[in-house]
Amino acid sequence: MAIDLTLKSVAVTNREASPSVHNNPGEGGSATKKWVKSHLASVTASLTTTSIIRMVEGPAHCHLTDLYLQSAAQTAGKFDIGAYRTNADGGAVVSAAFFASAVDCASAVVRTDVLNESTSYTIAKQAQPLWQALGMTEPAKGVMLDLALTVVTTDVTTGAGAISLEAGYVM
Repeated sequence: MAIDLTLKSVAVTNREASPSVHNNPGEGGSATKKWVKSHLASVTASLTTTSIIRMVEGPAHCHLTDLYLQSAAQTAGKFDIGAYRTNADGGAVVSAAFFASAVDCASAVVRTDVLNESTSYTIAKQAQPLWQALGMTEPAKGVMLDLALTVVTTDVTTGAGAISLEAGYVM
């Protein structure tokens, strides 16, 4: 006996509810994707474990869709990729390895999507605003977060190669 089963996503279930429920952008509703990208022309040699390289900022209320890392060979060095409060907002770590952990940049890294390399940013969390996925209490609208690289495991002993981070998000 065959089972005829139709499953519906949250967005479709909301659309077909009576009355219908509005889907927020990034949570089933349409949105315009925005990009932010920056680079560091040369990673400083002799960065020690826990050194932070703040790369780009993104709105705390966004939904990240992509996070690309690219690096020249740094000879030695591994990076966590996570989120920090901006320096204007105190600069505190929110989650240093939320997106990626111990990404090895000793050899060149081609443009790679590291959005969920650490498995912390699960499918369920990707359906939440970034602040909520990170476990923060809801900040005021307009609050920005720095997406940053933190040196872990291995110091960047010689460095001097370029590195970039590019984030795609919807609001």
